[in-house]
Amino acid sequence: MIRRPPRRCLVALWLLAFVWIAALAASPARAQLTFPGASPVSAGNIVLREQPVLTSESGGFQGFNGQTIVLYGASPNLALITEGDLIASNMANVVSNGKTVRLAATGIGDTIQEARYTVLQIDGIGSTIRLAPLVGVTVPTGMDNANGQLPRDVQPGTGNWGARAALTASWQTLYWNAEAEVGYHAHAPGAGYLYGNSFVADAAYHYLLWPRDLGNDVPGEWYASLESNYSDTGYNRQYGRNVTGTGGQLWLLDPGIIYGEAVWGFALTALLPVQQTVTPYGSHYNYGLLATVRWSLFTTHHW
Repeated sequence: MIRRPPRRCLVALWLLAFVWIAALAASPARAQLTFPGASPVSAGNIVLREQPVLTSESGGFQGFNGQTIVLYGASPNLALITEGDLIASNMANVVSNGKTVRLAATGIGDTIQEARYTVLQIDGIGSTIRLAPLVGVTVPTGMDNANGQLPRDVQPGTGNWGARAALTASWQTLYWNAEAEVGYHAHAPGAGYLYGNSFVADAAYHYLLWPRDLGNDVPGEWYASLESNYSDTGYNRQYGRNVTGTGGQLWLLDPGIIYGEAVWGFALTALLPVQQTVTPYGSHYNYGLLATVRWSLFTTHHW
């Protein structure tokens, strides 16, 4: 749960970083882990990523999402991306009759369908820079009342349709690559409940650790990964009133390690808070852990 207010001081830094970065990498080992909308995929390639994510917040709140991400290179410039939570489980401590009871809301989460199109590509010797806008829609496929004893914002699904627009960019070289995304997420009301809109800014940097000599017989590659996620989310609203404890500002720093071969790869990433602002009665983000397993299917089927 991301909580609300302030924001301006970090936005300028993110925008400066965004100007420095630009495009869409092509190597499957160099995929963004924490913001899949900017993940690379070549024409005809189908990439399947399974990403279990565990998060912990103060007050006994814990979340687990089994994320499934499918990327398809529909053409050299167009990528189609599907993000879904096949299982989402949120656990929280609730006081009932003077006793603290631990409850869970578990079920299927929402689905996001996105389309990304490269509008600028600059190829140099050993480097590629690309710029690509992205649009997407959130489909409320999730369960928004898996446990009626827990509040709506803790349920696996939102019950709200949504839309997002973003600008993604990256700069890839033989030994390192950097990516960024700046976007805005908006929701429509559903059953008297409206999720707060979000401004997001993400950045990633991956550096080749091994091998240092990129010959034809290299079986795989190890990368050091450092990513970052910033979000500023408005209050949720129920029947026109702000929902206490929702919305807020959160900035995460995500160190990790990536191993990738042409057909498969894996990664481990820690999600660590750098700065956050929570609304009254909101919980503080403690940490998160993310694992990624990737499979790539290379085909000749594209536009």
